[in-house]
Amino acid sequence: MARSRRARREWSDGLPPELLGVVLLHLPCLADRVCFAAVCPAWRSAARGLAPPRQLPWLLLPSPDATSFFTPQSGATRRLYLPGSVRGTRFCGSHNGGWVAAAADAWGGYAAVNLLSGARVPLPNRIRVVHPFKIRGTSPCEHPMLLRMVTFSAAPTSADCLAAAHISSACNIAFWRPGMDAHWLAYRHQTGVIEDIIYRKSEVKQGFHVLTNTEDLLVYAASSDQNAPLEMTCVRYRFEKRVDYNHNQSGFSVSRYLVESRGKLLMVLREYSVGRGVGRCTWVFRIFEMVLEILPHVQGTKASWVELRDLHGRALFLGRGCSMAFEVSQFTGLQEGVIYYLDDTSFDISLVLSSGGKFSSSDMGVYAMAMRKIRLIRGEARRFPHEFTSECSPPVWLLH
Repeated sequence: MARSRRARREWSDGLPPELLGVVLLHLPCLADRVCFAAVCPAWRSAARGLAPPRQLPWLLLPSPDATSFFTPQSGATRRLYLPGSVRGTRFCGSHNGGWVAAAADAWGGYAAVNLLSGARVPLPNRIRVVHPFKIRGTSPCEHPMLLRMVTFSAAPTSADCLAAAHISSACNIAFWRPGMDAHWLAYRHQTGVIEDIIYRKSEVKQGFHVLTNTEDLLVYAASSDQNAPLEMTCVRYRFEKRVDYNHNQSGFSVSRYLVESRGKLLMVLREYSVGRGVGRCTWVFRIFEMVLEILPHVQGTKASWVELRDLHGRALFLGRGCSMAFEVSQFTGLQEGVIYYLDDTSFDISLVLSSGGKFSSSDMGVYAMAMRKIRLIRGEARRFPHEFTSECSPPVWLLH
C-alpha cells in the first residue's frame, strides 16, 4: 500500500508544469479544478497559478439528506454539503456570489445564506403595509407573510443592499434593506399579477423592475438615503400591446421572465400546456426586447416589446428573480441560442403550506431557439437533469 502511494506521488509530481496547464485548460468547471488541486502540492500549485474561469450557474438540487448540484460546463452532478441552518429548507431566490434566500417554514425562518462561505443574514417574517394615501392619525399595520421569491440588488451583507420580495399576504410585493430587522416594507399599489422581478440600472431609472401579466413594467426605487427610513417610489411603463398579444391565442398558458443582456431588458415568454395526468409541458420560448422611446414634446416615454428571432450569440438561464444571459464566446462548450429553464411556471401555495409534500420538477430542461424544440440538442446539454423530486425545495440556480 505504501509503495502504491509512493508510486502515485512520484507520477503526479513528475508531470511538467506546462502539461498540467494544458489539463487545467480543459477543466472549465470550478468543481473539477478543486478536485484537480486536491491531488498533490504540485497540482495545487499549478491550479493556483491560473486565474479561475468564469462560471455558469450551477443547478442546485436540494434534499434534506444529500443535496447535489449539476454543472453545465462539465455535465457532472456532485454532492454539495450545505450549512446546517439551510438543510431541508425551501430555497426561493439566488444572488451572485453563492447567495440564496431560504425559508425554514411556510410563514417564517427567512434568511439570506451564502452556501459557499456559510454567512447568514436573517430576514424579517412580517410586512408593514403603508397605504398610498395615508390618513392622519392612522399607523401602518403589520401582517405575516409567505415568501414566494426574493431578489437582491447586491450581496445581503453589503450596506447598500436592497431586496424585493414577491409575497402572498395583504400585498404582493415588499422591500427590505440591512437594519430593518422587524419587518419588510409593503405598499398597496395595484400592480396586477407579478410575473418576475429583477434589479437593474436602466437608461431611465435604477431599481427593481417588475413585470406584470399584462406585460407592463413597474420600476420601484428607494427615495431615501441609508440613514433614513426606507421609502419606495414607483414608476409605471405601459407598453403598446403586441399585435399577437392574447392570453389564450395559442391555446397555451403563458409565463414570463425578465433578463438583462447587453444593456437591454429582455422579456422571455414561455408557452406551456397542462394536461391531465401528465402535468405541465413547455413547448416554446419567445424573446422580446424592450424599446423605450423618449418623447420630449410631451415629457414622457413610449415603450414597446420587439420580438427577436434568435439570441445572437447568447444563452439564457431562466429562474424567477435571477435569470441571466451569457455570451457563448466566453465559455467553453456553451451553445448559442440555448435556454436552460426550471419548473417554475406557477407557485403552488398549498404545497408550501402542507407538511410532507413533494416538490416535483418534471418540466425543466434545455431548449434550442434555432430548432424551436426541447431537449433535441447535441448531448442534451450534457445530460441536464429533466426530472427531480424533493421533499423540501424546488431546484434553484446557484450563481457565482
